[in-house]
Amino acid sequence: MKIRLADNNDLSQINDMFKLVVDDLKNVKKVDMLWGDKYPFCEFKNDINNKEMYILEENDKIVGSFSLSEYDDPDYQNIGWKSNNKKFFYINRLAISPLEQGNGYAKQAMNFIDNYAKENNYNAIRLVVYENNIYAIKLYEKFNFERIEDKYFEFSNKIFIGYEKILK
Repeated sequence: MKIRLADNNDLSQINDMFKLVVDDLKNVKKVDMLWGDKYPFCEFKNDINNKEMYILEENDKIVGSFSLSEYDDPDYQNIGWKSNNKKFFYINRLAISPLEQGNGYAKQAMNFIDNYAKENNYNAIRLVVYENNIYAIKLYEKFNFERIEDKYFEFSNKIFIGYEKILK
């Protein structure tokens, strides 16, 4: 398995994988979240062009993806982060194909993200996750992310949880 930056040639396979993920979350795991026909798909080209999207690839097949971004979304600035005024990035749109879950790919992605943060001298890793996505929450807590604050976001009419991992 390898992890690499995504490029535009990967877009079709990324879309196909995320369609499976969205269907699995909604219809199998019954997680009612913002992911659907438009989001997160509308973000992929931007993520790729900004060199923020990574893919997990096994035998030339995309089995997972995530984005790492320094963009500090104004909606997230109301969370009481502990790493204020320090170097941080956000994990966005982490997904593993439901056909590949349970094979250790999420663990490999999280280890890659930790190493990326350390190698690039970041002080913290942040993320925001929908409160009912218990699968993602378990993963982040397993990797020592601290629950910082629950926030209601008007744009979604849902509560999201800010998680942070302080590195230095």
